[in-house]
Amino acid sequence: MILSLRAITVATLCIGGTGLGALAAQADAVTANSPAMPSDVPGAPALSQPAPIQLAQSNVGGGAIPEQELSPFGLPCGLSVSTTALDGARVALDIMDPCQPHSRVVIEHSGLNLTGRTDVMGLLTMDVPAFETPAFFTVRMPDGASDSSLAIVPDLDDFYRVGLQWNEDRALELHALEFGATYGEEGHIWQGSVGSVERAVSGAGGFINMVGADDVDSPMLAQIYTLPRDTLDDAGNVRLTIEAPVTEANCGRDTLARTLELEEDGNVAVIELTFTFPGCEAVGEYLVLQNLLQDLRVASN
Repeated sequence: MILSLRAITVATLCIGGTGLGALAAQADAVTANSPAMPSDVPGAPALSQPAPIQLAQSNVGGGAIPEQELSPFGLPCGLSVSTTALDGARVALDIMDPCQPHSRVVIEHSGLNLTGRTDVMGLLTMDVPAFETPAFFTVRMPDGASDSSLAIVPDLDDFYRVGLQWNEDRALELHALEFGATYGEEGHIWQGSVGSVERAVSGAGGFINMVGADDVDSPMLAQIYTLPRDTLDDAGNVRLTIEAPVTEANCGRDTLARTLELEEDGNVAVIELTFTFPGCEAVGEYLVLQNLLQDLRVASN
């Protein structure tokens, strides 16, 4: 199936290499009502949750022993984070805080910021493509608690990696056209055809991960494309574009985003973006942001 896309003009597009604070300042220059990339963790959504209970403990030797706070399921309260390396230079995150169910979680890693949401048990699991090794992850909870974990990612050097992150529900898309492929063909890797880790490990091509939860306040989402460095093809390059359908939800809205590119020397190049979607008269059209990402040029034999 061939997708017919029509590029339309972006009203405002600013690009810089500054941090989140400067990004917010750039957004203010676009409009006084521009949304801010969250840096602090807001309170958890107002949900009806059972209150934690106190576990009575015996007094041994006459010393005062503090009571242990437990979740309604009898699990000790407190945040714990663990990380495990996966194939495809990814990291499995296991986040647990039994006394904060259905809560917004912020995950920070090498310039990448994501939101997640714990389940009824206070558990959140997420597989995240790594941008560094050791891969350092920090997790922040609504009550101010935070914890960090490290994972060694032994195969990180085997892959090219490019990420697109944005805040709020703006429906951005990262598209990779591998080795001369056009829209709708097998080498068109995007959210409608994500590829697979197995495909990448075998050297056949790349894959896209969609990470982050949008069912929380101030969501932070990302799409991350990964390609094995030893991929061989006569065409020898991958074209990368950022696109988005113009919808009733995002038309005319200011948008804060960033790109992340894992460079050959191991550094991560982060570029902050501020732009405005076309007005609502353009609903149904496609926004195409070109020349924001460098094409990947793969050595071929």
